[in-house]
Amino acid sequence: MQPGKRQKTLFFAALTAFVVGVLVLTCYILWLMRSEALAGGFQVSALMSRSFESSLTQSLSASAQATANAVLEQPEAANLPQAEAQFLRILRGAPQLRSLSLMDERGRIVASSSRANVGREVDTADYWPQTPDQQQVLRIGAPWTGRDFSEGQSLNTGASSDGVLTLIPVTLPLPMVKGGWRLLVALNPDYFVNQMSQQLASPIGAAEVLRLDGMRLWNTDPQQSVGVVPYGKALAQRIGERDFGQFEDDAGLGQPSMTAFRVSTLYPFAVVTHLRRDAVLERWQTEAKNVLGVMLVVLTVLCALAVAFYRRQSLLQAQRAESARLQQINAACVFTNIREGILITQTNGSIIDVNEAFCLMTGYSRLELLGKNPRILKSGRQDKGFYEAMWRELLAKGHWQGEIWNRHKNGEVFVAMLNISAVPDSHGQVQQYVAVFHNITENKMYQDQLERLARYDALTDMPNRVLLADRLRQAMSQALRHQQLLGVVFIDLDGFKAINDQFGHEAGDQVLISVSSGLRRALRDGDTLARNGGDEFVALLAELQSPQDAESTLRRLLEAASQPILVADQILRVSVSMGVSFYPQANPSSADELLHEADMAMYQAKVSGKNQYRLSMTPMPQASSAREQQRRHQDH
Repeated sequence: MQPGKRQKTLFFAALTAFVVGVLVLTCYILWLMRSEALAGGFQVSALMSRSFESSLTQSLSASAQATANAVLEQPEAANLPQAEAQFLRILRGAPQLRSLSLMDERGRIVASSSRANVGREVDTADYWPQTPDQQQVLRIGAPWTGRDFSEGQSLNTGASSDGVLTLIPVTLPLPMVKGGWRLLVALNPDYFVNQMSQQLASPIGAAEVLRLDGMRLWNTDPQQSVGVVPYGKALAQRIGERDFGQFEDDAGLGQPSMTAFRVSTLYPFAVVTHLRRDAVLERWQTEAKNVLGVMLVVLTVLCALAVAFYRRQSLLQAQRAESARLQQINAACVFTNIREGILITQTNGSIIDVNEAFCLMTGYSRLELLGKNPRILKSGRQDKGFYEAMWRELLAKGHWQGEIWNRHKNGEVFVAMLNISAVPDSHGQVQQYVAVFHNITENKMYQDQLERLARYDALTDMPNRVLLADRLRQAMSQALRHQQLLGVVFIDLDGFKAINDQFGHEAGDQVLISVSSGLRRALRDGDTLARNGGDEFVALLAELQSPQDAESTLRRLLEAASQPILVADQILRVSVSMGVSFYPQANPSSADELLHEADMAMYQAKVSGKNQYRLSMTPMPQASSAREQQRRHQDH
C-alpha cells in the first residue's frame, strides 16, 4: 500500500472510531439520565401513595373512634333515639361520612342518622375480608350508588356508577353491645377524591383505592368505574404479599405508567398511584434532544476541523490556503447561527469572543464581555470548591461538562448545561477554551415543582402531613440528643364550618390562608407549622427547657388566630383550640402517639370553651356535658 493511501486510511479509521466512541458515550449518558428520571418517577409515586394512605387511614381511624365512643355512651338497644342524635352531631364535623347506622346481627338497620335507612337490610356477604366471624373485624363492602342505603344499591348488582354519587359501606364490630350489633358507616369517597386530586392532577396521573381482594372503591379519574376488579387477581395477590411496592404497568391509565401502592396499616385497603411515564420522561426527552443537538454540533465542528486539517497537509499550498478560508467561513456560520451560547477565552480566562445566543442568554452585549473574565456571571450558588474541581478536571482531561448557575445582567439567576473544551495548537499546547451553554432553567423549575407537590400543601404552601412526619421524627431525635423538650401543638379552628356553610368554600380557603399566615408569623425562628388537613394545623416548638417556655408562643398563636379577616367585603372572625404535648416528658412510643396526645388535649380545650389551649399533662374530665359536646360538633 502506498504511504499516502495508508495515511489516508488510518486517518479516516481513527476519525470513524472517534465519532462512534462519542455516539456510544452519548447514548450511555442518555440511558443513565433516563434511568434516573424513571427512578425519580417511582419515588414521587411512592411518596404520594404513602401520603394518601396515611391521610385515609387517619381519617378512618378518627371516624371509627368517634362513632364507637358514641355507641359506648348508649350501649343498650333501648337508647336508639339518643344514638341517632349522637350520630347526627358526629356527622356535622365529618365531611368524609355520608351516614352512620346501627345494624343488628341479621343485617337490618335499627338506628341511623338518616331515618329512611331504618328497616333496610344490608347484605354483607361480599364484604372484605371474608371471615366466618363477622363481628370481630372491620370489613369493607362494594361501593353503592346514591347518597345513602335507602336510595341506592350495591354496584355489584349491575348498577352503573357513571354520573351518580357513590358511598362505601364499612362495618365495625361493637363488642360492648349485646346481641352482636355492628356499626354501619357510609363513607363519602368524593371527599377523599377531591383531596387526592389537589395533589395529583389528572394530566400527570391518577390515584385509586382498592380493597385487598382487588375491588376498586374509588378513583380520581371519573372515567374509571368503581365496584369492579379492574386488574384481576394479579394486583390483589401482589398487594397481599407486601405492605408497599412499585412497578411499571399500563393498566391503571391505559398507557405505560409508574405505579406504586401502599397497604393501610389498620384497614383492609390499599392506595395505588399511577404517574404517566411520558409525563415523567418529558423533561428527559427535552434534555436528550438538547444533548444530542449539542453533541451533533460539536461532532460536526470537530469533523470539519479534522477533514480540513487533513486536506491542508495533503494538498498544495494554494489549495491548503483555500481550504483554510472555507473552514473559517463554515465555523463563523455555525458560531453565529447556533442556538446554544458559545464563549471563547484565552488560557488566562479573558473572553475573546461570544456569539449572539450567549449575549441573549446573559443580557450582556459583545462589547461588554470582550476582555472580561467569565466570573462576572457567577451567581454565588456554587462555592469556590466547585470551580476548583472544574478547573482540575479541565486541565487534566481537556474538557468538562456539568450544570452551572449563572446570573443574568438584570440579576436573575439561571442554570445552564455547560460543556468546556480546550483547543490546542499544532504543538499540542492549549491555545483557547470553547464553552457551549444550554439554558435548562425551565426543566429545573418543573423538577422542583414535582418534588414540592409531594411535600407541601397546595393551598397554604406549608409542609403537609408527609413532611410534618419527617420533621417531627427529626425534632424528637434532636430533643433527646440535646436533653431539651419538644412541644407539639395540635391546632383546630373554631367556627370554620359555619364560615364555609354561610360564605362558601372560596371564603373558607381565604380564611385558612390568612389564619395560617398569622400562625406562622407568631412562631419563633426554628419552629415548624404544618397543615394536618382540613382546618387542622400542627406546630413544633423546639429547644424548650420547660413547658412554661412555650406559654408566650401559645398566647401569640391564640392572638394571631383571633384577628379579623376581610373576605369579599365581609369581616370574619375565628379562634383556635389548641392541645399541647411535650416530648420526651410525655414519653410516647411513637410520633403518632405524640400527635394523638396533643389531639386529645385540643379536644379538652374545645369542650372547655374554645379559644384556649390545654396541656396533655392536664387530666381529662371523666365525662363532658352534652352541651359541651354539642358545641364542639357544631363548630366543625
